[in-house]
Amino acid sequence: MPHPFDPQDFPLNEDVVLNPTQVFYLKGCVHFKTTAKIIDLSGRVRQPFSGDFSHAFLDDAEQVARKQEDSPAYEIKSSGNMMRTLKTITDAQSGDKVCDLNMTFVSFGSSVVRFPPESKHSRHEVELWPVGGSGHDDAKHEAFVRHSIPYFWDMTRGRVGILYKCLNQQRVEVGRVAGYGFDKDVVLVINGDEIDDVVAISTCIILLNGRDAMDA
Repeated sequence: MPHPFDPQDFPLNEDVVLNPTQVFYLKGCVHFKTTAKIIDLSGRVRQPFSGDFSHAFLDDAEQVARKQEDSPAYEIKSSGNMMRTLKTITDAQSGDKVCDLNMTFVSFGSSVVRFPPESKHSRHEVELWPVGGSGHDDAKHEAFVRHSIPYFWDMTRGRVGILYKCLNQQRVEVGRVAGYGFDKDVVLVINGDEIDDVVAISTCIILLNGRDAMDA
């Protein structure tokens, strides 16, 4: 059933700014049919992230990703049908399954990220539901809960999505994603102290390919 909370229940804490500790280039991850790659750029992008995505930051990220393309952190394979798609994320080095994404394209129902037993990324499956009001912008929020803490993806800013974590009854920004490369690639930055990288990546991919895709 839908989550019983709303983004407006958690006022934005404007005193907390996003300080990314990790940067990922999601190559070919938008509306892909078969495979895609997730490249870890953490510590390699020279341009600073100053609160939002500058052209210089995005261009630098793409150049670094091009050099690292043969050594991705994770790989994704896709299968499914018109109403649902199953995507599997694996560790690109070991080949071990990291999680499965069971996604819906329809306006009702939920999408789910399922993790193997004893996963270090989450002790339970993560379910995404649309939340908010009935207006076009309000409806472009997706919520999930990890380890009893609510999170919101805010897709009301067009080509930039913002990930919020709810702490002390307030929202704080812990991640941000922006499209790049003819709408097939995206750059994701996160505060890895506040959100697990695979949880952020998997829920982001659901947004990029599901009901409220960024080009909607």
